[in-house]
Formats: sequence, structure tokens, C-alpha cells
Amino acid sequence: MSVTIPMVSTPDVLGGKPRVEGTRVGVHQVGSLVREHDWSRAAVAEEFGLTADEIDAAIAYYESNPDEMEAIAAAAEATRGRLTDASRAP
Repeated sequence: MSVTIPMVSTPDVLGGKPRVEGTRVGVHQVGSLVREHDWSRAAVAEEFGLTADEIDAAIAYYESNPDEMEAIAAAAEATRGRLTDASRAP
């Protein structure tokens, strides 16, 4: 039996970025940890309190929406750049 775990986007949670329904865990966060940073699915599930089905659904969404995930990553990088430029830290 297959379980469907919805990914949702709401403007008032995570700035409207897609997330696992019922959580504040973003799809991009899960996907990038597993695909780009070599975290195991089990480690991500344990860290964020997700089930294996939720991890699988988030990764499926991540891989099915590369343009959206790239836009999220680019926006995060731009924010990091602005914060670095504005920082007075050495």
C-alpha cells in the first residue's frame, strides 16, 4: 500500500516555499541535505522528526521541480550575500 505525503506551500510558513505538510521542514532543505551534502535519509529523518515516507516524498518533489529548487537556492545565496555585505563582523 502506498502512502501519499503532500508537499504544501502557504504564504505564511517558510515564506511560501514548499514543505512537508504539517511541518516547517522545507523540501529544498531535505533534498539538498540528501542530494548535495550526502546526508543519509535516516539522518535527515532523525534530525527533523520525519518519517521515511515524508523524506521520500520531499525528495521526489525536489527532483521533480528543479527550476523551483534552483530559484530557492539562488534566493538563499543572494540573502547570504546581502547579509555578508551588511555585516560589520571581521
